[in-house]
Amino acid sequence: MPDKINLALVGCGGMCRAHVTRIKEIPEAQVVALCDINPAASEKLWRECYNADKSIRRYDTFEALMKDPPKGLRGVILVTPHTVHFPHAMLAMAKGYDVLVEKPMVTSIDHAKKLAAQVKKTCRHLQVAFQAPFSAEFAYIREVLQNDGIGELQTINAFSCQNWRQATVGSWRQQPRLSGGGQMYDTGAHLFNSIAWLIDRPVVEVFCRLDKKSTPVDINAAITIEWEGGVLGTVTISGNTPGWQEGIWLSGDKGRLVTGIHAGKLEHYDARGQLLKYPRVTQAHFDPDKNFVHCLLGVAEPRCGVRYGILHSWLMDALYQSAAKGRPVKLTKPPITDLAPPRKVPLRPGQSATATDAPITSKSTNNPC
Repeated sequence: MPDKINLALVGCGGMCRAHVTRIKEIPEAQVVALCDINPAASEKLWRECYNADKSIRRYDTFEALMKDPPKGLRGVILVTPHTVHFPHAMLAMAKGYDVLVEKPMVTSIDHAKKLAAQVKKTCRHLQVAFQAPFSAEFAYIREVLQNDGIGELQTINAFSCQNWRQATVGSWRQQPRLSGGGQMYDTGAHLFNSIAWLIDRPVVEVFCRLDKKSTPVDINAAITIEWEGGVLGTVTISGNTPGWQEGIWLSGDKGRLVTGIHAGKLEHYDARGQLLKYPRVTQAHFDPDKNFVHCLLGVAEPRCGVRYGILHSWLMDALYQSAAKGRPVKLTKPPITDLAPPRKVPLRPGQSATATDAPITSKSTNNPC
């Protein structure tokens, strides 16, 4: 077996443990470094998840990791507060490392453009760890949309409900200098990215109303959106309500698709409005870490690259501008024309034609350049 893909985990808080679990299920990968500005956090993760394995190095700063990395380090996984994604990703790629970054990719248009330029300059992979684009359900839905399976797309309606305000009290998520925003940049980021990945088209105009509910950041939001091609939609984000509910409805003139902002569910209604029970989903299901590792091995293509970070950043900046101005905001066209979406690749017999994590033929390349 060839050498494993060596990875560093940066940010050892709660979400990091999800990456730990997923990486342990990937035989071709291993964690060789942990990094956190709070040494107690990396110590706790090191002992509880890796049995104090002395071969795993620990760092107190990202700069220290980049200055003296473990031998053979290939990629870094950034599980840090939103606003530090940009400097960490820029530095990692400049040092020659591939990057998997937790959502959102960045928190401004300017940073999105600079990160895209860094990807081109360094020829490194950069992927965003939104869960839904890696799912079989989303691969199925995008194939249906691409093949006009519900006809011409008409409207999109989406919502999320949770007790985010109370759950994040005292955390960095309610500190604008670290979060970049509130619930719209947290659960809302999953929602907006899910739509962007499925329909893969820019937003034309938005109108957003926010309510902070006596906190430093947005908690509730009511939004209307127009996407390229005349597709209209509404998004409601409720961050001060019990429990958890969410969903996305994509309505065409010949059918309708229903899913969740993290995938996990799928309904497909045909031209008669009847539910297709148990639609045959043959697409591959992956997670962000597995797709990332497979890209570094050269056997896959990234499902959620910088293209979708740009689409998301363009939208988020416009949403906050609209809320501040109290009126609709038209968007400029984002620079995504030379950032191709995941392409269809030749597959083994029996696999779906849009399982974009399938092996690449010898004539293909997953080099980002």
